[in-house]
Amino acid sequence: MTENVNTENKKTKLKSQFVELDDNPKDTRCLLCENIFILPTNEKDFLTHIFTEHRLVIGDVNKIASLKSYVNYWRVKFRDEPLTKFCTTFLGDCTPDGKASKNENYFLLSDCIAEDKTLRSELRREKLEWILEEQLRERSDKSFQRGCMFCRTEFSESRILYVKHLSEKHNIQLGKTENLVLIDQLLDQIENKIESLICIYCEKEFKDRAVLKEHMRKKLHKRINPNNKSYDKFYINNYLEPNCTWREKQSQIEETEDPSGFSSDNEEENWSDWNSENVDVNCLFCQTIKNDFNDILHHMKEDHGFDFDLITRNYNFYQRVKIVNYARKQMHVKRCIFCDGHFEQLTEHITRENHYKLPAKEIWDQPEFYFPMYENDSFLYNLDSNCNEDEDSSSEICQ
Repeated sequence: MTENVNTENKKTKLKSQFVELDDNPKDTRCLLCENIFILPTNEKDFLTHIFTEHRLVIGDVNKIASLKSYVNYWRVKFRDEPLTKFCTTFLGDCTPDGKASKNENYFLLSDCIAEDKTLRSELRREKLEWILEEQLRERSDKSFQRGCMFCRTEFSESRILYVKHLSEKHNIQLGKTENLVLIDQLLDQIENKIESLICIYCEKEFKDRAVLKEHMRKKLHKRINPNNKSYDKFYINNYLEPNCTWREKQSQIEETEDPSGFSSDNEEENWSDWNSENVDVNCLFCQTIKNDFNDILHHMKEDHGFDFDLITRNYNFYQRVKIVNYARKQMHVKRCIFCDGHFEQLTEHITRENHYKLPAKEIWDQPEFYFPMYENDSFLYNLDSNCNEDEDSSSEICQ
């Protein structure tokens, strides 16, 4: 009990003193000196500085949920402890300015160290919780007002109706609305490019609006640039599955696009990175695979007595995500989803004891189950398409 209390206190301390979860630029002091950098805006300058001045390299910076918080945390640590306590030392064949020199000492700060790994994990969890709260706030906010960037139709109260208008009337495909967050910032970024006569996909500049419009229509460029990392923060998928971004999903689709570059009759079909149809889906409890999500739900109901839609009908989208990830984990470690007992012949046990059912909510409704057990779990991608979303609800994202 004492250990759990200490752990919770440690998390509270971390959050209150170091965590800044938004992406707003802010002056951040170097973790080893008094130099100040605006993060995340001047991230490249900061990383160059710590390498040239302190011979320090931070591993996998792109996977750190909040670089500002990460730097703040380690700055406090390095006040009293040497780099060698937390960093891996390695030798290079040149000095920081590029001159050849053998056996130059450098330091690597990465998640190879337990404390760094714990820090990154905690920042990721807190960033996820924060972004989900932001999405809920956007859905319940009735003060939204904005004119369409193309036809100047006025919208109020609902951001989702605005996004759907862009899709249905102007074929601007931003993905499924359930996956969007920080929508105002996303719309601002897109509108700024359009007003600057820049294509939102290839980011080339054109001489006037008419030429830009025709280019985007013919080239199927009515979607955002998959290589522009600045769009990552607008998609919940990047927080739920941080090691596989929407850009990677998008790149898998571009290989099958029409090389002619001209529009098909239904442009929305080309936004297939968000389309979960015709993708193999694995059963939660056995090796059965179906090409259609409804078929796998029918299989689970008939063969395992687990009616997923009925069992989860009173839960929102994120609770359904947790249920799937909880079931995946339990089956992976050979533990019963209901009684938590360990069995080598797990399927036989669950079938014999009729344990194809959920345990108490506090067992599976935990932050750890926001994260998928497997990468590209197509069961998860189908969840939102089978939710009955109420756009006007102020309390739930997906019922």
